[in-house]
Amino acid sequence: MITGTIKRGPLWLLLLALFASGYVRAREGPVFPDASTPGHPGRGSDEVHRRLDELLRTGFTFRNLGPFRAGAWISDIAVPETPGREHLYTFYVAARNGGVWKTTNNGTTFEPIFDSVGVGSIGALAIAPSDSRIVWVGTGDASNTRSAYPGNGVYKSEDGGKTWTHMGLADTHHIARIVIHPTNPNIVYVAAMGHLYTPNSERGVFKTEDGGRTWRRVLFVNDRTGAIDLVMNRRDPETLYAAAYECLRLPWRLLDGGSESGIYKTTDGGRIWHRLHGGLPTGVIGRIGIDLYQRDPRILYAVVDNRNSRPPTEEEVQQDRARGVAPRPRLIGGEVYRTEDGGLTWRKVNSERDDVSRKTGYAFNQIRVDPNNPDRIFVTGATLLMSEDGGRTWVGLRGAGEPRPFRRAFGDFRTLWIDSQDSSRIIAGSDGGVFISYDGGRTCDHLWNLPLGEVYAIAVDMEDPYHIYAGLQDHDSWRGPSNGWSGSVGMEDWVTVGSGDGMYNQVDPTDSRWVYNTQQFGGHYRADMKLRVRKRIEPVRPAGQPPLRFNWTPPLVLSPHDPRVLYTGAQVVLRSRDRGETWEEISPDLTTNDPGKISEPGAGVQFCTITTISESPRQPGLLWVGTDDGKVWVTRDGGATWTEVTRALVGAGAPEDAWVTRVFASRFEVGTAYIAKSRHRQDDFRPFLYKTTDFGATWTPIVNGLPNRPVNVIIEDTHRRELLFAGTDGGVFVSFDGGRRWRRLGGNIPTVPVTDLLVHPREGDLVVGTYGRGLWVADITPLREVDERLIEKDVHLFAVRPRAPRNEGAWGNYRLYGDRVLMTLNEPNGLVFVYYLKEDAREPVEIIVEDHEGREVRRLNGIGKAGINRLVWNFTDAQGRIVPPGVFRVILRVGPWTLSQEARVLAGPRHEASGETAKGAS
Repeated sequence: MITGTIKRGPLWLLLLALFASGYVRAREGPVFPDASTPGHPGRGSDEVHRRLDELLRTGFTFRNLGPFRAGAWISDIAVPETPGREHLYTFYVAARNGGVWKTTNNGTTFEPIFDSVGVGSIGALAIAPSDSRIVWVGTGDASNTRSAYPGNGVYKSEDGGKTWTHMGLADTHHIARIVIHPTNPNIVYVAAMGHLYTPNSERGVFKTEDGGRTWRRVLFVNDRTGAIDLVMNRRDPETLYAAAYECLRLPWRLLDGGSESGIYKTTDGGRIWHRLHGGLPTGVIGRIGIDLYQRDPRILYAVVDNRNSRPPTEEEVQQDRARGVAPRPRLIGGEVYRTEDGGLTWRKVNSERDDVSRKTGYAFNQIRVDPNNPDRIFVTGATLLMSEDGGRTWVGLRGAGEPRPFRRAFGDFRTLWIDSQDSSRIIAGSDGGVFISYDGGRTCDHLWNLPLGEVYAIAVDMEDPYHIYAGLQDHDSWRGPSNGWSGSVGMEDWVTVGSGDGMYNQVDPTDSRWVYNTQQFGGHYRADMKLRVRKRIEPVRPAGQPPLRFNWTPPLVLSPHDPRVLYTGAQVVLRSRDRGETWEEISPDLTTNDPGKISEPGAGVQFCTITTISESPRQPGLLWVGTDDGKVWVTRDGGATWTEVTRALVGAGAPEDAWVTRVFASRFEVGTAYIAKSRHRQDDFRPFLYKTTDFGATWTPIVNGLPNRPVNVIIEDTHRRELLFAGTDGGVFVSFDGGRRWRRLGGNIPTVPVTDLLVHPREGDLVVGTYGRGLWVADITPLREVDERLIEKDVHLFAVRPRAPRNEGAWGNYRLYGDRVLMTLNEPNGLVFVYYLKEDAREPVEIIVEDHEGREVRRLNGIGKAGINRLVWNFTDAQGRIVPPGVFRVILRVGPWTLSQEARVLAGPRHEASGETAKGAS
C-alpha cells in the first residue's frame, strides 16, 4: 500500500429610517492567490497600492470584545512529557477555528502562537516525547461537521512554537492525528481524512523519516476513506494501529460510514498493513476511535459507530406502539471493543442498551484508556462517558442528575488528555473550552480565559453605550456593551438573551426592550429584556400541510421601516406584522424543492431552504431572498409577485448551485443589491460576489483583490456609498470604489472566518463576527476619507468623530481577579484626532485645540511616524478641567503644513458628574 514519496507541496438589516441614512510562505507552503475581475485592474501605481495596503494593515486595529466566558470548540490538547516543570505547567490547546494556544503557567494565561501562520482551523497537535521544543500542528479540523473548515497540511516548530515551518501534505485538508516516535523525533506519522466534500487521494496515513522533508503515504484505502485515528506502541514503535473512516459530505447530506471503515495494523513501521477482524463488526461502519494501554500494549480499545440496523427491543416496540407507529429497526450505534492479544481477537464489552455514540458519532467517538488502569476508559460525546470495569457499565448515559466525570463542565467533549504520571490530572476539551481536573474528573476548573467564540450572526442596539448581540455555536445568544462602565468589558458585562445554538438576533431600534432571535432549525423567540421573559414565536403550518423546512441558521430580519414587522425564511418567506404573534406566508417555495436533497424532519442537514433575506431601506416591500441551493429572488410589492434572477447571475459567471450566503439591499439606491455565494460545500473555495443596479436584470462580479476563500457577508457603509466591507473565510476586506478592488483590513484580526459584519449607524463602528475568535470592533469613520489619492498627500487630518466624555471606572477593590481573566479596554475616553503623514515628520507634530472664540484650550504633541497616527484628547484644558460641551477647532501643524477640522464635544455623564452645563459654541 506504499505509493511512493510525496515532496512538500506547494443588519442586521438596516434599522428604521435612522439605519437607512495569509499564509506563511515558509519553504514551499501553499498560498491563496487573489481573485481577479477582468476589466477592473484598479487605479494607481503598484507603489500606491502597496502603501495603501500597508496603511490598512497598520492603521486600523480592532478590539477583541468577546463574549469569551462560554468558551468554544477545542479539537486537541498536547502536554510535554519532559522536563518535569514543563510537564506540570505547560500545555498546548488547538481550537478548531481559533488557532493554537500555549500556556506555561498551567492555564493562568494563554498566548496565541500560530496566528502569524494564517491558518485558523486546527485538527491535531503533537509534541516530540524526546524533545519538548519540537511541536507539530495538523491543520483542518477532523470533526466532519457542517462547519468543518479545511487546512493546508502540517507545520513544525523546533522552538516551542515561536516560529513555524510548513512541512507539506497541503491537500490533506483535515488532519485527525499526529504521532511522533518516542526517541527519534524525525519519525512522524500523520492520519489525514482528506477532502470532506469530494473524493481525493491525499488521505490516509503518511510517514516521514527526515523530520518532514519528504513523506510517504503508507496506508491508503480509497479516495473516500481517510484515517481518523492513529496510535503507536511506545515499547515497539514499529507497531501502529490506524482507524480508517469512510465519509463524504454532500451539501444536502452526510454519507456517514461504509464497508471500508475499519482498523489496520502494521508491525514494520507502515510498510505493510493488515485489516483487523477477529470479532470486529462489518458492514456500514462509521467513525472509529482507538487507544492503546501502553503498560501492556496487547490491550487496545476501539469505540465503533456501528451504522448497521438491528431489530427493536421489546421496550422499543412498546414505545413505538404508544406513539401510534409501527415498530421500526434501530441503528446499533456506539459499541466498545477490547482486544488483549494485539488485535487478533476482539470482544464487545458494552451492553446492547448502552449506545456510547448517541450524539453524532461522526464528530465525537474518541476513546481514552487510563494509562495506569486498563479497565478505566473514557469516550467523548455530549457528556464524557466513563467505565471503570473495562466497558461493562458506564456513567454519563443516564441523564443530567447522574454522577459523571466533569459533571460541571460544558458538554460536547471532543478531546481528553490523561497524565500518565498521575491519572488524577485530566484535561478535557469540549465545545465550552478547556477544563482541568486534579481528582480524576470528580471536580474541574473551567479555563474560560481563552478568547474564543464561534459567532453565527450579530446585531446592535441604539443604547449609549450601544450593545452588541451575538449568536454563538452551542452557546446561546449574548448581549454585551461596546464600552463597559468600569473602563473595560469583561466577563461580568455579558448576559444571555437567547438559548440553544444562538443564530440571528434582531433588536427594536426604537425600544431595545424587544429582542428577537433564532436557534438551529427554526426556533424563533421574542425576549422582553425589561421583564426578562421569553416567548416562542416560531412559525408553524396547520396540521396536514407539509412542515416548514428551516435551515440550520434560519434568517431573521427586522424591517427597516417598521420595527413590528419581522421576516424569516423556511422554504417560503414568512412575515409577521405583530412582533411574531402571527405569521403569514408571502411567497411560494423559492427553492428547487428537490425531493432527492430533502431530508426527513429532525435530520442533521436540512436543504432546499432560505438562507438570507434583505429588505430595501429605500422602499418598503422590496425584498431580496437567497437559498442554499443557489436561487435568488426579488419582490417589489411585499411578496405579491416574485421574480427569479438566478439565470442573470449565472450569465455573469455565478455558479448556479452555490449556497447564497448573503443578500444585501443597498441603503442608497433602490435598484442596487449585492449577492455573496459559496461553493465550499462542493470543495470549491473561490469567492463569488456580485452587484446589480437594475433590480437583478444584470450583474457584475466584484471579486478583484479577494483571496480564494468563500465570501460570507457583504455590507455597505452607512454614509459613503462606495465604501463596502466583505467578510470571507480569510478575514475582513474593504473596497473604496464600490467593489472594483478589495483590500485586507485590520492587521490584528487573525485569519479566521468572518461570518457577519455591520456598521453601527450612529457611531460608525465596524462590528465583526468571527467563527472562532469572537467579536471585533473598530472605528472606521476615517475610512470614509481614504482612497488612492490620500496616499499621495503629504499630510491629511481626518474629520473628528463627535464623542461625549464617559464617567467610567470602578470604585475601590472592584477587581480582585488575579491574572486569569480576560478584559478588553474601552475605546479611548476622549476625542481621537486621526491624521496621515506620507513620510516621517522631520519637525515636531503639534495639535492645538481652540474653543469657538479661537482661544487655545490645549496643546498636544503628536507622533511623527509615516502612516496613520492617532492622538487622544481627554476633554480637559491645560489646567486639567473638563471642557463644556460645544464645538471646538482642532489644528494640526507639521512643518509647513497647517490643517484644521471641527471637533464637537457632546454632553455626557461626566459633565453631569462634574457639574458642567452645556455651554460654549453650538
